[in-house]
Amino acid sequence: MAGFETEPIERIELIDQIIETITRQIAEGKIKPGDSIPGERTLSEMFNVSRTSIRQALKALEFLGVLDIRHGAATTLNTSSSSLFVNPLKFMSILYNVDIAELFEARKTIEVVLAKDAAQNATDTDIESMRLCLEKAKASIEQPEVFLFAEKDFHECIFAASGNRILSAMIRSLTNLLIDSRKESIKTFDNLNVSYDEHYRIFEAIEKRDIEAAGKAMLDHLEDVEKRLYSINTPKGKLPFSRAG
Repeated sequence: MAGFETEPIERIELIDQIIETITRQIAEGKIKPGDSIPGERTLSEMFNVSRTSIRQALKALEFLGVLDIRHGAATTLNTSSSSLFVNPLKFMSILYNVDIAELFEARKTIEVVLAKDAAQNATDTDIESMRLCLEKAKASIEQPEVFLFAEKDFHECIFAASGNRILSAMIRSLTNLLIDSRKESIKTFDNLNVSYDEHYRIFEAIEKRDIEAAGKAMLDHLEDVEKRLYSINTPKGKLPFSRAG
């Protein structure tokens, strides 16, 4: 069980604190990849909380790819446990039960900035890459999932063209969180030509180096996507991995 250490928890946010304790010990090297951690019963006694709270915390960490939980075997720290720190937004979305509205507000803020930056900084090669992505999207209008990934590649081209590596890394985490909901949304969208046209307007503005138009076109597009996501029948707009509901 390696050097696992705990203190009894008495505060309200039990699950959050259990996750925080485990992840802190991973970061400090007290639990190493391949190490086993105590079972539910033992952890329940160590933390002085219910087994249900322990189970929920462990399940959240399993979803993140941090823990490997197998029935009838010890729970171990994955060799790829660094995924927790590579994608902290995914961790925070579970920990604080983030919903679609919050994610989209962040996405709109960041992507509008990146679109403006791309209009200012894009090279001829960047422009050509965007054009190729749009051609692929146009050719796959009748294939929603292929269209979705061509569209995702188009956004990736914008991120690269922006020259802003920090915001680009943040937005990749956000868009990955939304990808499953986007897949469901696009299946219910009868006319993908509308989505294509939105992306083409973004492209035109970037190609013309029109910074304000690029930002507006991106905002218009994301607000339209947000409306379609809200049409999906999920409890209170929660994402599939949300703890609530």
